[in-house]
Amino acid sequence: MIYVVMAPNPSGQSQEKKKTKEKQPMKIHYDLLNLRMNQAEQKVTCELMMPAKLPDFYNPPLGADPVVLHVKHPTQDKHSVTLMRDCLHKNLLHAKLVSDKDPYLLVFTDRYTGMLTAYFKSIEPFVAKYAEPGRIPFPSAKLQSVVSQMLDGLKGLWFYDKYHGNLRLDNTYYYKTKDGDVVVKLASFKCQGTKLKDPAKKGKDKTETVAHYQAEDLQAMGTALEEISQMASDLSEKGYLLDCRQIDHLAERLKEVSKGEMGSA
Repeated sequence: MIYVVMAPNPSGQSQEKKKTKEKQPMKIHYDLLNLRMNQAEQKVTCELMMPAKLPDFYNPPLGADPVVLHVKHPTQDKHSVTLMRDCLHKNLLHAKLVSDKDPYLLVFTDRYTGMLTAYFKSIEPFVAKYAEPGRIPFPSAKLQSVVSQMLDGLKGLWFYDKYHGNLRLDNTYYYKTKDGDVVVKLASFKCQGTKLKDPAKKGKDKTETVAHYQAEDLQAMGTALEEISQMASDLSEKGYLLDCRQIDHLAERLKEVSKGEMGSA
């Protein structure tokens, strides 16, 4: 059993414009069950047992809640973990517990099923063979939902005046609910605070604005859409005729976004 501090669950916070009593973090005892370590990935999967009698605000799981414990050196991914802890949005992978005491950085995250790349390679959620010949509009409703959630996750970061800095399909997670719905979870954030030489300041450095990197997030989203379109094209070899014009048009538009357009994004 470990002793930790858990912050309030954002899903329990009211969105109405009324005064609510501020909820304070509370200390909770957790039981870790069925620990399984993957040495190659430096990842531990387990189940987290929490007390049943917690205030509703904390939205405790029922029974044993599967969690993932990432084990890394404190100097690795500190920026990413900080955003996961501080930026609360349903489409951001949330770090529920962070301990950066030497020699490890310990992070409990929200539940997730896998990576989006693997999900996209499974054609069942998106298309079905038609008995009659013809082109199938692509993306389907489910794929549109996934893409929309990725954009919503970016907006969630921007709400906190942050950016992703490393958006790719192969480092974006998803969680599949018991009803079969897919919830996208952005993660693997990267600090892009590279300093550039400013010729106007005689060799002094300057740092790009947050809007610059937010625009790069959208450009990366365009690249991700191109990857999805390529996956769809590969399906043509299996007898699917997919119409990807919507994806291709949006990908082209996103890759042309500039930081000057971020105010209207």
